[in-house]
Amino acid sequence: MSSPEKIIHTYHCICTQLVLATTTPLSTLKPRTSDSSLILPLPDLSATTNHYALLTNTTLDTAPTIIRLEDGFEKRYFHKCNRCDLSVGYSLDKSQSEDGKGMKGEVVFLLQGGLVGTENMKAAKDMEGEIGRVGVKG
Repeated sequence: MSSPEKIIHTYHCICTQLVLATTTPLSTLKPRTSDSSLILPLPDLSATTNHYALLTNTTLDTAPTIIRLEDGFEKRYFHKCNRCDLSVGYSLDKSQSEDGKGMKGEVVFLLQGGLVGTENMKAAKDMEGEIGRVGVKG
């Protein structure tokens, strides 16, 4: 018996580099209370799951960045776009995360404003043609 097909949602860095493919739309992810980043679980691909997500064309910092919070400090390992070096998300040190997950690929916190859905990016490119045809009076 075959499983139902999943819709794969793709997201790009604001520089247009593809950085995320997932079966879960970002609009359905819960925000983290401390900074409103979106909590994206990265599933164990060897297990049976209904959710898949893959970060691509990103580099994970090897050294943490220490962030000062109201209630203390946090070690964040930023995921940066390979093309423009923009931080699109971060993972936590296991000792810092609320539930013991984070650094080893179980969860990525996606930063607000760094990602654009493929459909939105295509729509913006389509508008460039319209803008060019109408012209700008100067």
